[in-house]
Amino acid sequence: MNIFMNVVHRKCITREIDLYQMIYESNLESKLEQMLIGLTKDNSSQKVKDVIHKFLLYVQHASENFWVTFHKSKTYQERLECYYQFTKNQCLATEVLIRDLNSISDDDEIKENLNAILKEGFTF
Repeated sequence: MNIFMNVVHRKCITREIDLYQMIYESNLESKLEQMLIGLTKDNSSQKVKDVIHKFLLYVQHASENFWVTFHKSKTYQERLECYYQFTKNQCLATEVLIRDLNSISDDDEIKENLNAILKEGFTF
């Protein structure tokens, strides 16, 4: 393997590790985390990884906003409202994830897994 291929190979491995690390660090519900890891392993296309990466960035941003708002809250009611908004944002992010993955995939198994995310991952 020449030097260029070795560097490109390392970048691809690092990118995959980074995606798995992002999934882990996002503190997602365990079922959703397992589905995302399985989806990443089962379908390693860059489009799927990009969609998952976008989802994780949104979840990370929503989580950061939650903590900023939470610490500014003066009452438990405000904190609960803050948490409620956070969970609604996660549901919206999941719906966008499903829509984006459905648009790039015709695989029925992936679509079934995506529908399970909504039913099991974020049921109130």
